[in-house]
Amino acid sequence: MRKIKSLMPIILLSILLIAGTASAATLTPVGSCNGQDEVDVALNVDDATGIIAFDITVTGTGLTTTTADVSKTGSIAASWMIYNVSAVTGGVRILANGGTGSGTTGAGKLGTITFTATDGTVDTETASVVVTSASTTITPAAMTPVDCSITTCSVWDDVIAKYTAYIGPPITATWADVIACYTAYVGTR
Repeated sequence: MRKIKSLMPIILLSILLIAGTASAATLTPVGSCNGQDEVDVALNVDDATGIIAFDITVTGTGLTTTTADVSKTGSIAASWMIYNVSAVTGGVRILANGGTGSGTTGAGKLGTITFTATDGTVDTETASVVVTSASTTITPAAMTPVDCSITTCSVWDDVIAKYTAYIGPPITATWADVIACYTAYVGTR
């Protein structure tokens, strides 16, 4: 009995450490340009451990989307079974459940949503995420706005800046944007 009493603090500490290491993820919407008027918003998580189901709503400020614009592209997204995508005001609601490989450890992407700017140019628009429920704690983070407007690209530094935006981080331009900028630059010669 004495031996058990002396082991109690160690047993208790072990239980607390195990409970204290329960996973939690941060979900960050990250935008990348898809032309001048569209932005692909990737739903990145820094830790997929324990995520086997989620119910999230993604809405845009100055952006619109449809249920057809939700994609499972991403490093961990292929293992999710998206069983319902519904339209909500200004965005979409996604209900998903894990299949093979869901809840694995590591960072990755839950999926991507393509948004279109209501004013024709993505520049200051953002998307926000609300987590209604999840199998583990998922904390939404703010999206950094991306500027997809095509610059005049009249000097070589403009082309370099566009290429830098393409290679990131964060990635804020597409290869098409780089080519368009280069073409505009060459046209000024």
